[in-house]
Amino acid sequence: MKKLFLLIVLFTLSVGIWGKSTTLSGVAPSFAGKTLRLNYYMDEIVGMQRTLDSCIVDPTGKFSFTVNIVNPLQVFIPSETYNGFIFLESGKDYVVTLPPYAERTLAQKLDPYFKPTDVLLQIVGLKQGDFNYKLMEFEDAFDFYSMKHLVYSNSVDSILVSIDQMKEIFNDFYADRYLSRYMEERFLLLLNSSPKVYQDSIIARINRLGVNESSPAFWDIFNNCFNDFIVQSQYDREQYLAFQRIVEEGNVKMYFMLLSNRYGITDPDLRELVAIKLLYDLINQNQFNQIKVMDLLQKIGSGIASQQNRDILAYILNNTSTNIIGMAAPDFVMKTAEGKKKKFSDFKGKYIYLNFENSYIDQTQKDLDVLVRFQNDYKKDLVILNVGLYDSQEAVLKLSQRYGDKMYFMLVDDSDALKSKYNLKSIPSFFLIDKDGNFLMTKGAEPTDELRMLLQRIFKSN
Repeated sequence: MKKLFLLIVLFTLSVGIWGKSTTLSGVAPSFAGKTLRLNYYMDEIVGMQRTLDSCIVDPTGKFSFTVNIVNPLQVFIPSETYNGFIFLESGKDYVVTLPPYAERTLAQKLDPYFKPTDVLLQIVGLKQGDFNYKLMEFEDAFDFYSMKHLVYSNSVDSILVSIDQMKEIFNDFYADRYLSRYMEERFLLLLNSSPKVYQDSIIARINRLGVNESSPAFWDIFNNCFNDFIVQSQYDREQYLAFQRIVEEGNVKMYFMLLSNRYGITDPDLRELVAIKLLYDLINQNQFNQIKVMDLLQKIGSGIASQQNRDILAYILNNTSTNIIGMAAPDFVMKTAEGKKKKFSDFKGKYIYLNFENSYIDQTQKDLDVLVRFQNDYKKDLVILNVGLYDSQEAVLKLSQRYGDKMYFMLVDDSDALKSKYNLKSIPSFFLIDKDGNFLMTKGAEPTDELRMLLQRIFKSN
């Protein structure tokens, strides 16, 4: 009996900790034979994704995911051209319909700003009162009131009236912890649209609510409030200079104290997230020394207690040093058209001219005709590495056969990941890497006469 009692207790505790089995299934004939993943966003600062489950769609189009969750969670099925979203509740079963599969065009693949469209998955048998139905109704109302205040009046009093009206309409949300929190986060976003609401008061309310990683409403108000926060603080000269001093000195203690004492961010998880977010935004700005920003990002790791926040920081440090002069160029694995694998770091010891190209772009051929002359002139000191993104093996093989004795031509298995890792804004893109594998030129590195003169000076001085 004692053993049985212990087993019952352990089962009860495990369900409380790990949640209940939840299934998501459907039929999508156009995806037959393809692998589908069920993902969620761990954060919406850098957009880290985690896969909960994956499956191969059978020949008839049937697919099914099974996950264990405790609290409601927004998940999505990513595809080439869209991400299909749905909220899951613990212990529930869902049958959904996927839009037809469509592959990205080459133009979409080469476009650094292309993002899959976000769509709500159609739930078979969805009824009024269901969790997803309630959220759709609320979002429709929220969009209506947001547009109303955008067009007519964004005064605080007017917004507060709208909030009271929504509270009355969606009064049943307060019976559900997740829904009530979601609604309060949306109300903060609405309040923050008024220029007469002090930002400090919004920060105080976010601090009071705390971090809610599983809620897209939390991330919306978080990013709305803290986007480019340090750059915007230049209107408060004293605070801007304080941030500048912190970055210059790499003073972690002063940084966290400023967030706590000046901005009242006392919730530990929120303070860590804000500390990461503010510096992450600075990476793409020219206001501060980027090397010192990255240095401070590395240093604040010692003050980050939350494992999830540590994961976000590690992701940033591993993936966002791109385009900063003096920082190490990210390593990656590539292969020749014949299938021989090499790592980017294998080329250290010489200067590397890195050309991200695509053989179907007209400009590529013109660039290669110039680069082959560069290679002839500087073959003792310079390696020219042409990496084809979204290119075919046959096309790269032809280029290799034509220029292969002069330059390297490579392919990668995941062009999306490499484009993201190098933060490419266009294709072709060019970088000059020094002998130690650090960025030497990230702007103005196009194959031109100006670059030829620069290379002459570099190699004469070496």
